Amino acid sequence: MANRIAMIGGGNMATALVGGLIKNGFDPATIDVLDRNEHKRKMFAEEMKVVVHDAPGEWLKEATVVVLAVKPQGLAQTCETILPFLAPNALMFSIAAGVRIGTIARWTKTDKVVRTMPNTPSLVGAGVIGFFAPAGLDEEALALSKQVAEAMDEVIEVRSEQELDLLSTVSGSGPAYVFRFIEALEAAAIKRGFDPEGARRMAIMTLWGASKLAMESTEPPAKLRENVTSKKGTTAEALRVMQEHDFMGMMDEAIQAAYDRNQVLATELDAAA
Repeated sequence: MANRIAMIGGGNMATALVGGLIKNGFDPATIDVLDRNEHKRKMFAEEMKVVVHDAPGEWLKEATVVVLAVKPQGLAQTCETILPFLAPNALMFSIAAGVRIGTIARWTKTDKVVRTMPNTPSLVGAGVIGFFAPAGLDEEALALSKQVAEAMDEVIEVRSEQELDLLSTVSGSGPAYVFRFIEALEAAAIKRGFDPEGARRMAIMTLWGASKLAMESTEPPAKLRENVTSKKGTTAEALRVMQEHDFMGMMDEAIQAAYDRNQVLATELDAAA
């Protein structure tokens, strides 16, 4: 019997995952999406041809994989709502940031839980998804969970939930940092007379091109930076200003702040479980 996947929540990450699953050969007729928003249900039904629901019910008992794609703060209530309809051997596949496997296991009354951390570039087929499965997960469930994860692009397996939390502060939150940098380049160009449309395109393409070069090159980012930087040239002068403002230290502090906040939220959710 084919695996049936139930998507609990129809937000951006759920949209990316459903699209990836279909692209990777999953039959839309074997994918269920639960969301209270009528507009989202209509989009999933008409554009992706999957089965949609506005409430949990007997249909959920057919799911072999249940993707928990709701915000962390609402996950406890969601699990309570779907619990009466979960199949005993269903695999819980969580994309909720910061919510520990042990917490989800208590809420769903099962030990078959994996945690993942996708990011928004998955919407355009360029995402990174962190993946962690506990040691006791059986081989069949592990293989299936990896198959689902790989539908969201590049999978990075981590060794612990703490490492997954760290990954979430880099690749999960990372697009926001990159967008902020694009904003800064764009604003600086406009301030000096560049037309807004050209400034935005220039900033975006610069980030895209540099990332593509870093991806395809065998040299580390530091070496690639040096290759662009002529001694006493314009790039060197710009990097000098960044160094004076401790750009590297600022980013390190930002990552630590995000990680610390992640741990606080995880502790609060675990205490409330």
